[in-house]
Amino acid sequence: MDATAWLDVSVFRCPQCGRYYAETSWYAIELKSDIECGSCHETFNTKNHLTDRVMLRFTLDDKGKMMKAEMAERLLCFFWS
Repeated sequence: MDATAWLDVSVFRCPQCGRYYAETSWYAIELKSDIECGSCHETFNTKNHLTDRVMLRFTLDDKGKMMKAEMAERLLCFFWS
């Protein structure tokens, strides 16, 4: 029997060089974390530079190993303009 796992992911972009990152939404949105860009070393707030938020669905085999990953839905954030 196949099982399903879920992950809420936020995508954000470095305001200095434009590099994209994806991180769990609890880290990027709820904690309002600052990160340092791996390319230009600019430090910025993830929540302030979101470009997208999605729910990923993972299909697992009977041993809990991933078989497939797909975007299940796009999630709206109340603070986006």
